[in-house]
Amino acid sequence: MFLARDGPWHTAWVPNWPTLRRRRLARELSNLRESIGMTIEDAARRAGISPSHLSRVERALVGVRVPVVKALLTTYGTSAATVASLVEVAESASQRGWWHRYAGSIPDEYATYIGFESDAARIWNFELISVPGLMQTEGYTRAVLQGGVARLTEEEIERRVEVRMRRQTLLRREDAPAVWVVLDEAAIRRRVGSPLTMAEQLSQLADIAETPRVDVQVIPFSAGAHPGTPGAFVVLGFTDPHDREIVYIETMAGDLYPEGDAETSRAVQAFDRLRAMALSPDDSASMIRDAAEELT
Repeated sequence: MFLARDGPWHTAWVPNWPTLRRRRLARELSNLRESIGMTIEDAARRAGISPSHLSRVERALVGVRVPVVKALLTTYGTSAATVASLVEVAESASQRGWWHRYAGSIPDEYATYIGFESDAARIWNFELISVPGLMQTEGYTRAVLQGGVARLTEEEIERRVEVRMRRQTLLRREDAPAVWVVLDEAAIRRRVGSPLTMAEQLSQLADIAETPRVDVQVIPFSAGAHPGTPGAFVVLGFTDPHDREIVYIETMAGDLYPEGDAETSRAVQAFDRLRAMALSPDDSASMIRDAAEELT
């Protein structure tokens, strides 16, 4: 996953990328309005905005300015403590992440994922045939992009490599998320690039697996069929218990974010079964390093 997903480049513009903070603000504003039995039409009229705009705000489809947030909270008769808390959320939701500088270079779906990923406290990632983007070397990433569906120029490839490498700083943060990766053995056996490129990738993967807050497991071919056979997926968890887990699935037809409880539970259960079927982290690291040595 996250191999050639950057997709075709678009003309430069600044997209309205949703963030976890915007989703949180939208949820709270909607709950406050509904708790007093006020309609969207009445709330919008009193706050001086259109009902359609408020509807989009409550669905996290658009951002909202701090003065509008204050007007809405006044309309709902919200306590001073709640006002202060939600205004802080609104201010942080309007701040741009590092990925905004790549507007026009990456699709909205990719930028959305990076935003969620940067806020995650837990990342569970199953990969069927590739090394996760958070653990790729530059050489591996270039080889993947060169072999992808899109025909890219060297400049485009380097730009996308830059984005991929910038994402990886997440693992070096003081508040780095807990990352658990399960790989099908195919991901470490399929040679991407030259033997040296693949050996370097596997060595880096094994090194990362030994760092704090990172676990890497491999499901050997001998395990047979498993719940990840349909394809790769990611489950993102967050510190705030009110923030629901986010499931991300990349497909040729587009990126999917299934939001139903049943779909989320199914993904979590699948990941639990996958790591139960996989080799232990220590045995997985040994397999990865052996594979690297075979290439050299």
